[in-house]
Amino acid sequence: MDAERIRCELTESLDEGIDRGIFPGGVASLTIGGEPPVVVARGSIGRGEHTSLPSADTIYDLASLTKVIVTLPLVLLSMQTGKLSLSDPLEIHLPEWERTADARKRRITLLHLLTHTSGLPAWRPYYLLGHGRDDYLSLIAAEPLIGEPGKQVIYSDPGFMLLGFLLERVWDEPLELLAERLIFQPMGMTATGYRPLARGVDIRKIAPTEDGNAYEREQSRQQAEQMMAAGHPHAGQLQERLDSFAWREGMIRGTVHDGNCHYGLDGVSGHAGLFSTARDVERYMRMWTSADTPVRLDPVLRTFAAGCRTGRLAPARALGWEASAAAGPLEAASAGCTGGDLLSPDAFGHTGFTGTSIWCDPIRGATLIVLTNRVHPAVSPLMPRWRKTFHNRVMSLVSGPARTS
Repeated sequence: MDAERIRCELTESLDEGIDRGIFPGGVASLTIGGEPPVVVARGSIGRGEHTSLPSADTIYDLASLTKVIVTLPLVLLSMQTGKLSLSDPLEIHLPEWERTADARKRRITLLHLLTHTSGLPAWRPYYLLGHGRDDYLSLIAAEPLIGEPGKQVIYSDPGFMLLGFLLERVWDEPLELLAERLIFQPMGMTATGYRPLARGVDIRKIAPTEDGNAYEREQSRQQAEQMMAAGHPHAGQLQERLDSFAWREGMIRGTVHDGNCHYGLDGVSGHAGLFSTARDVERYMRMWTSADTPVRLDPVLRTFAAGCRTGRLAPARALGWEASAAAGPLEAASAGCTGGDLLSPDAFGHTGFTGTSIWCDPIRGATLIVLTNRVHPAVSPLMPRWRKTFHNRVMSLVSGPARTS
């Protein structure tokens, strides 16, 4: 590994994102094989009064990386202990699901939720309609499907909310405590958890996110209009709540950026809410790259979970993870892959809306982690393209382990 050349590439790429105003700063970490990670931190954790230098120990809102650092491994561990099976229909574990009027919903299994093939919508601002697990279960159960279970890939936050509720039921333990006991504590992820301020974390160690909730407020307005046009049963009530809702004002720091997690679920959910550091995410990824870690995923199950499970559907999905476009049909490549164009067919990864990502390429023996706060002080639309070109530039330097004929 040419560590110095890789360090220069990480530095130049992060600096480019900073110079273009995509994020104020960030941390990138590349691990190749068993070598120590190459870590680069650039810029600032924020702008104005929130300026300080980031490091591998800066705490970021991971957003949807929660899905693959909390929910996915807990489901897999539940399978290993016989509590769950991928073929389980939801109603086995969530009796509320039996009350749904749409018979198609009774065909939804854990596999559908994990691969985003359930037919549930991508997102709804449920916090405008209710609060807490019981309200959310009722609202999602009443949600009209926008596709047939198993017939399409629609990335769905509500699907992972359901998985979080389901895990709490089968373990009879709050999700945040379950994750701490089964994942964070044994893996030595001491800086990782939900609700950092409630855990006594110094706010100065946490990168700020958006200044208010302007982005999600606008998304909610657009969603209400679309739902009204589609005749959605909750559209009218949602529109009524929009203007009177107590949206956050001022800089968000130390509380989760995601609205459903913050407003509706008190900071803890299966789809969002986790805070962590680059150093701790490195520790977590050893569960997926090493045969000897304190938390053991069965090697067959681990390989199955990281591989494409959606066949000829696009975009390609593994269990929880996004699969490399190279693992799916031609349509998957044209749909784009958040990890870029140079990933092997075995690669898997995930992104978070706040500007975070993980991509692991077993053939190259490389794991690339990036933590930024591209929503600070306002959401940048330039992140997706920067992310892809960044992965291309870095992965092109990684040849992978030598092969013999």
